[in-house]
Amino acid sequence: MSRSRAVNSYYDLLGVPPHATELEIRSAYGRDVLRLQESASEKVAQFRAALDAAFATLVDPEKRSEYDETLAAAAQLNAMGADEDSEAAFRYARRGGLWFAGGALVTAVTYAFSEGTYFLAWGPLLFGGFQLVRGLLRYLTVPSGARQAAHLAVLGGLIAVGVLSAGFVGLSEAQAAQEAAETQKWIALIDTTSLDIAKATELIKSVANRSDPWDASYSADMEKASALYANVADAVAAATAPARIEWYRVAMAKNFREAAAITHEYALLTAKSPASAFEALDNRWKTRLDERAALSDRFEAQEGTAP
Repeated sequence: MSRSRAVNSYYDLLGVPPHATELEIRSAYGRDVLRLQESASEKVAQFRAALDAAFATLVDPEKRSEYDETLAAAAQLNAMGADEDSEAAFRYARRGGLWFAGGALVTAVTYAFSEGTYFLAWGPLLFGGFQLVRGLLRYLTVPSGARQAAHLAVLGGLIAVGVLSAGFVGLSEAQAAQEAAETQKWIALIDTTSLDIAKATELIKSVANRSDPWDASYSADMEKASALYANVADAVAAATAPARIEWYRVAMAKNFREAAAITHEYALLTAKSPASAFEALDNRWKTRLDERAALSDRFEAQEGTAP
């Protein structure tokens, strides 16, 4: 005989509810006895003995009352045990949640008050995440009916704190990676434009060191210098720089643009140009150099190194 019902009590054995009437119990017992007669084995005999014991208990009002009291007491003990298991599992999961939230906060604070990437700072976050997984796996062994809303709220809050802190760390990592890439591009720009700047500077110095009257060669050299400065200004204006030195990139693009404009105006002068025209351009050039020096000083004060 095949039976698929779960057997936890005499009621389950007979397949009747706890509130079944005596008639329902007798009917269920008779049905099962008839089925048992279809086969004979040691297991069937054992089952028949259990069936007889259940029937004898449930059709006797006094025995049934005592049996129901025993079932109720056992159910209460099981409930208390489930509550204790739930509390123990919650404490374990909460400990894991605290490790996760605390570790994530430590890592986030490290990134908030420092610059760069710190792999050691990831230790608390990773360890906390491991503890959280262990705690949650333990808590998931508790039956869903025994999980309290307060427990879930506490665990959810701790997880939220940890996830937000971990998100901040991830964002900091992404920003650091982007800034590192922009820094490399900025360094490459400096390397690329340094030769043009050096050539333009040499042309300016060669003109300044001459003592003979202004002639077409002076203008030609100044026009070459102007073209070089214009190329540098265009490159700096089109480039990207880390956010912290964006002000420097913008200011230097403007400064090189001014250098290109001044040298172009020098190139337009002739030997017949008034001295005041030369003096005005000399003053503009000096002002540009002073502004560039001020920018370099500000950059060095901020970055701790010369630009």
